[in-house]
Amino acid sequence: MPRTSDPPTARIAALERDADALRRAFLTTPVLALDDHGLHARFEDFGRTALALFRETARQDGGEQAIQRIEAAYHRVHEALQAIATLALSDTGAGIPAHAEGRPEPSPHDLRQSVIRRDTQFS
Repeated sequence: MPRTSDPPTARIAALERDADALRRAFLTTPVLALDDHGLHARFEDFGRTALALFRETARQDGGEQAIQRIEAAYHRVHEALQAIATLALSDTGAGIPAHAEGRPEPSPHDLRQSVIRRDTQFS
């Protein structure tokens, strides 16, 4: 996590790197082993850091770009968590559910892989 003595731009860059590392960890760690890898604690630290940076930069002149970077980093991690929640809550033995339009939804594993493939840097 970024040190509080670093300037905000350096801490935001560190937060972006942490977001990418945390996102990769969520997307590549088996769902049943997430707690074994300390990802819950890492996510809590990440969230606290993001919130502190958000509050700090919101008070600064011209902080809009910094806020956008913080939000983008948080969104990348949140997207990974959504993919994992879909995977964890799905019943893969019951078949693939269909949309209201009748076309099948992608399997949760496919969803997780598509999130991994969209791995992009916003910094």
